[in-house]
Amino acid sequence: MRNSPINVVLACLLAACAAPALAQTTAASLTRIEAETLLLKAREKQLEVQASIIAKQNEIAAKQAMGVAISQPPVVGQPVVRAIEGLGKALYATLEMSDGSMLDVQAGTVLPNGMRILAVEPNAVLAQGPGKKRVRLAGFTQNSTEFNPNYPSPGLALPMPASRGVVR
Repeated sequence: MRNSPINVVLACLLAACAAPALAQTTAASLTRIEAETLLLKAREKQLEVQASIIAKQNEIAAKQAMGVAISQPPVVGQPVVRAIEGLGKALYATLEMSDGSMLDVQAGTVLPNGMRILAVEPNAVLAQGPGKKRVRLAGFTQNSTEFNPNYPSPGLALPMPASRGVVR
């Protein structure tokens, strides 16, 4: 077939009609992709906020647990809990033994004094002694210092020594 002017005009008309339809489907696809991207970004932000909330809750629980652990008086000879750390169910505790040494433990660890660690929880370490007696190990407390009125507070400067003469 020869390219007659009528055939060329018909081909141009068909191309002109197809171009808007192609542009419409492309625009619709781009709009759909943009909407999906917006939803994914919103979901990502939601997950970040949830993770932040969980982290704050864990921090608050840890502070409350230390308050509970500190209130328990340590039993002489038993290890003292210095720290509890880890994620989820994989928690570890650092214990200070009666001889002053530090030991990292997890559930199932047997201590040198014969105690077996039953569980390390976010707020407590449970152990079982050789006599099958279960105990909750006490938390670490620092020795409190008594008030000394002669000791300057951290906010006050120490007095300067008296000068013996002016040196120029």
